[in-house]
Amino acid sequence: MSKRWKYQLKYGLIWGLLVSFITATFDLYSMTFQEVYLSEKNTIRTALFVLAGIFVVSYFSWKKKIKSETNMDLSHDNAVNK
Repeated sequence: MSKRWKYQLKYGLIWGLLVSFITATFDLYSMTFQEVYLSEKNTIRTALFVLAGIFVVSYFSWKKKIKSETNMDLSHDNAVNK
C-alpha cells in the first residue's frame, strides 16, 4: 500500500469517526443513548463520514502536505518562489 493511501486511511478514518461522534453527541439532547449511537441511522451516518474523510478530506490534506514538503525543498533564492 502506498504512503498516500496509508495517510488517507489513517487521517480519514480518524476524521470520520470523530465528526460522527461529535454530531451524534449533539443528538443526545433530544434522544436516548441507544437511539443515537446504536441505531441504523447512526451507522449509515458514520460510514458516510468515514468515506468522506478518506476520499475527500484526507485527499486534500495529502495534497497540501506534499505541496508544503516540496516548497521546503526549494531554495528561497529560486525564481519559482518569488
